[in-house]
Amino acid sequence: MLRLSLVLCVLLSLTVPALAQPVVPGSRVDGVAAVVGDQIVLYSEVDALAQQAATQQSVAVTDELWSRALDQLVDRRVLIDAARRDTTISITEDMITREVDRQVAQLAAQTGGEDALAAAYGRSLDELRASFRPDTRDELTLQQYRSRRLRGITVTPGEVRDWFETIPASERTTVPELVRVAHVVKIPRPSEAARTQARVFTQALRDSIVAEQATIEALADRHTQDPGNVNRDGTRNGGLYDQLTLRDLDPTFATAAAALEPGAYSQVFESSYGYHVVRLNSRTGDRVSFNHILITVPTEGSESGAALDDLAILRDSIVTHDVAFEAIARRHSDDPYSATRGGFVADPQTGERDLRLDALGARWRATVDTMAVGDISQPADITLLDNTPAVHFVLLQKRTPPHPLSIETDYALLSEYALNEKRSRLVYDLLRTLRPSAYVDIRAARYTPASPTPN
Repeated sequence: MLRLSLVLCVLLSLTVPALAQPVVPGSRVDGVAAVVGDQIVLYSEVDALAQQAATQQSVAVTDELWSRALDQLVDRRVLIDAARRDTTISITEDMITREVDRQVAQLAAQTGGEDALAAAYGRSLDELRASFRPDTRDELTLQQYRSRRLRGITVTPGEVRDWFETIPASERTTVPELVRVAHVVKIPRPSEAARTQARVFTQALRDSIVAEQATIEALADRHTQDPGNVNRDGTRNGGLYDQLTLRDLDPTFATAAAALEPGAYSQVFESSYGYHVVRLNSRTGDRVSFNHILITVPTEGSESGAALDDLAILRDSIVTHDVAFEAIARRHSDDPYSATRGGFVADPQTGERDLRLDALGARWRATVDTMAVGDISQPADITLLDNTPAVHFVLLQKRTPPHPLSIETDYALLSEYALNEKRSRLVYDLLRTLRPSAYVDIRAARYTPASPTPN
């Protein structure tokens, strides 16, 4: 529809690291398509980007599309190389951890939950998080580098109108119904009885291990509820994790593991995932190998009634006592993605607040369809981005019906696209100055379709 270039998306957007993608049956054997400094571009990355472009254009992948995708990925590596050398940029481990957690939560929501995500990738969530960290560091570094380089870039109303006029009338398609929403979320807490039952069971498993009635490996294979206990071939691994860094683990888990001597067992402890018992096998610096058992706390019988009561009180504070919705969301909402923004819901990739109604989940649509602008819904069930069941109430702030794209009704949207294209041109100018001095070795000749999967 709009000419938001694929180049801009590739060079500037923050994405899930490509190296973490699962292997697709029938795909080519991976290899190095290009080298930029000490970075590599894999064939699989070029294939994926070329296929994305082909899908958007409803065409087959061609040599031209594939070569263009390769050039764009090389250019991205050139920018990353320059960003790494910028000594004014500072990326902390906490920043990386937060972004990795966001990526994992997004992937889990897309694949049907954490168990499905671990199965799809053939790795535990801890291993996935660890594999995401190097690329995420580069992405955050590039994002900060880009922000500094493009700071202060704006577009005037005249530039927006000129940009819109370059779009042929035949390409000015209908904009679907858009809504702008905010919500306040409460996550039902597991009942105390469920927590006690999980803790007691975990303690019984530890007692059996310490009394040498069973090994931690055997009990992990039999009882652990950690999806990472299943290998790629479907076999179990006895709860073994090998050579993970402490900073890549849940903080509570890392503290418990760091306190152990090799060969020792932890006491039963609780993390955000449930109850654990851990045996430390070895530690070298901040890298640890361990076996563990996880017993999760079932959500059945959770205190949903208490969460609904809390929401009713909060909603009444807004509706009856004129407390600001944003203040209630910031102080009381359990959704980390929207609470800091006063409950405002935005696209996690773009930050866009006007959301397509047909792209929202069925539960969202069922709620919003019954509302007028300014209404606050009654509490209802919702599933958060990280697949956590929750309850919420919704404020409908704006509804835009389907309409032809125009400068009058879609100025904010068009100005964002015009600004992005202006930024894209500036990035090209920057690349013209950076690429001649960068080490670039193109090793791929042309696009070669992957062999079909045998029947």
